[in-house]
Amino acid sequence: MKKRQVSDDSLNRIIKYLVITLLGFGIIFIAIQFSDFWNWILAAVKSVIVPIGLAYLAALVVFPIIKYLEKKGVGPRFFSLGIVFVLTAGLIFVAFKYLAPNIADQITNFFNRDFQTIIVYFQTDLRDDFIFGTQIYDQIANYIAETDIINATLDSAIPNLIAGLTSSLIPLLATILLLPILLIFYLLDYEMISEQIRTIIPPKYEKDVAELGSRLNRTVGAYLRGQLSLMIMLGFVATIAYRLIGLKYYLVFGVLVGVTNIIPYFGMIIAAVPPTIYAMIAGTGPGPILVLALNAGLQFVEGNFLQPFIMGKNLSLHPIVVIMSILFFGSLFGAVGVILASPIAASIREFYLFIRQRRKASRTLVTTEGESP
Repeated sequence: MKKRQVSDDSLNRIIKYLVITLLGFGIIFIAIQFSDFWNWILAAVKSVIVPIGLAYLAALVVFPIIKYLEKKGVGPRFFSLGIVFVLTAGLIFVAFKYLAPNIADQITNFFNRDFQTIIVYFQTDLRDDFIFGTQIYDQIANYIAETDIINATLDSAIPNLIAGLTSSLIPLLATILLLPILLIFYLLDYEMISEQIRTIIPPKYEKDVAELGSRLNRTVGAYLRGQLSLMIMLGFVATIAYRLIGLKYYLVFGVLVGVTNIIPYFGMIIAAVPPTIYAMIAGTGPGPILVLALNAGLQFVEGNFLQPFIMGKNLSLHPIVVIMSILFFGSLFGAVGVILASPIAASIREFYLFIRQRRKASRTLVTTEGESP
């Protein structure tokens, strides 16, 4: 039986794929050898992307207000922009003038009066209240004492924490200082910058990219404005609710609910932990069950009433998508990635919907042309 010969074209194709594969592995190997260099490049890119990305997201929130003022005859652009910045600065000043002193007083009172009580509780009373019994508690305590795991963890964690804060302090300060400047220039030349970006796109795709960019700006901007409204509303409602049930330091815990709500789903869980632990240890005021029930009620009201009303169904993201985005972008960009995970996920979803609609429209057009005489 005659053996089948490999054609020259097939042989050339196999050789080409082998060469490409070997080159790919070679490039990866060389890149690994310069891992420190690539980490330096990545850190530099992140230092540029983070402030520009934050300025872009802030512009999506602020620009509709500027356009509204311009439609009402408030112009030119720098005048309407100045009004928005003055009002924003005024709101921040009022918040710091009236909220900050009360929050500072509650934090000071906590460390002066209740902090020592909490320390004593963990040292003594926790054994009697341990959920699995005193015997299990004693076994765990003996293991901790024998291994000295707490001191070892603190000895390694505290220097790492200080080093991490020191290394991130300068980028954080740079971002805070650059953000208003970038935002001002971006808002002043919003249309011009968009037009310059559009000129980079090939003419064949310019129309689709312009429509996609408009949809992204509209969707992500609406999502950010809705999330900001949710944070303020939930913080206000939580503060009032904590005050009504008689929880001490209600203002600190209420503001914590509003701030942590920037992280969807996880934020309410994180915010529920401190007041619940405090209510369990303090022994005065509402019990931990009532505090937990209140936070569960806030979660229910947010998910079933406030979020659908403020965000709308078109802006809602599935919880699995949000959780995966938080884990993925948090691992890439740290705390900033956790905060920006939802806007990025909303952008990806809008991009996917746009591509799917374009493909559907193309298939419909081809079918219609095929059926026409």
